[in-house]
Amino acid sequence: MEIIQVPHLYRPSIGGIENYAYRLNNSLSDAGHTTETITTDLSLDGGGPLEKDPNTKYCATTTTVYRNPVSIELYRRVRQSTADVYHLHSPWFLPTVEAAHAISRETPMILTIHGVVPPRHSVRARLLDKAYKPIAQYVLDCMDAVIVLGNSEKQSLLNRFNVPPGRVSVIPNGIRPKQYRVSETDVEAFNRKYGLDPATPTILSVCRLVPVKKPDVLVDAITTHLPDVDLDLVLIGSGDGEFFETLTDRADDRVTFLSTVDFDELQCAYHSSDVFAFTGTSEGLSTVVLEAMNASLPIVSTSAGALSDVITHGNNGWLLTTPPDATEVADAIQFYISNPDRRQAVGRRNRALVESSFDWEEIAARIEDLYQEVV
Repeated sequence: MEIIQVPHLYRPSIGGIENYAYRLNNSLSDAGHTTETITTDLSLDGGGPLEKDPNTKYCATTTTVYRNPVSIELYRRVRQSTADVYHLHSPWFLPTVEAAHAISRETPMILTIHGVVPPRHSVRARLLDKAYKPIAQYVLDCMDAVIVLGNSEKQSLLNRFNVPPGRVSVIPNGIRPKQYRVSETDVEAFNRKYGLDPATPTILSVCRLVPVKKPDVLVDAITTHLPDVDLDLVLIGSGDGEFFETLTDRADDRVTFLSTVDFDELQCAYHSSDVFAFTGTSEGLSTVVLEAMNASLPIVSTSAGALSDVITHGNNGWLLTTPPDATEVADAIQFYISNPDRRQAVGRRNRALVESSFDWEEIAARIEDLYQEVV
């Protein structure tokens, strides 16, 4: 079977959709399928540690609308391409709309929605969401099948849009748990490199440092509400502009910013930490949360997207209100760093849950089965 994926961004760009599409391509290739990716050249703007993918067509971006790319070349390439199945990603991105229009309705199309509810962190974002809704409905109408990442996401989709329930499949995100095994020597080297004391509790967060991810709430929880607590906060992710400058100004000397790290160092970061925090308000099912659970960390998280399907309050971590409040974030962090036995018990449950329910190879096989159903 020949499958073409059309994400708005792909490797070497770093992000949840990019990682999902990349893992899926690898699994499909291993299963004997032919894969190709068509994306925009905004994927090449990050300057991170990853290389261009040789099986990917990076199309020139014609313009952007609120940082959402439009590519005439992408539209043309998709229209001229042939495949047994096209797999698109999230209706909120304009390349998805372009691809849905370019592909013949006789060819099966599948859409994975990486977060049914888009960002609504400002009045402008809420107005854009309302105005864009008919366009998202058009994309959904073109699809033969829609994948959502959790049961709560399916219910949100059915509440917001006119989609036949039988067309919607719940297939979660996943990771390859065995890829995240690291040696104590590597973790010790990571701690030395970044000046982290293993005896000091470390809070880790991995995300883009942008308003919708609410890293400012996490920094405020540490600096304003836990000013005298002996801990370290490590924030891994890129950021720019005024928001990032404000974020660094609010931080104290317990906060470490790492713009980008390679995969080996990211593994070490998980295993050198004690608590993982996710404060975002718009999400599907975050890969980094699953990675942190696999590293036996308790999760302090909002209930955005499908996260409430994975994290039960008290059993897997602390579910915050959405949007999060800095006082509550501080309370959750204080609870886990003050109760090491509880922290470790939650971590063990999280690792077992990921191994049993979120192994990527099983999830990729379910997606492959869905391809077979629509062909």
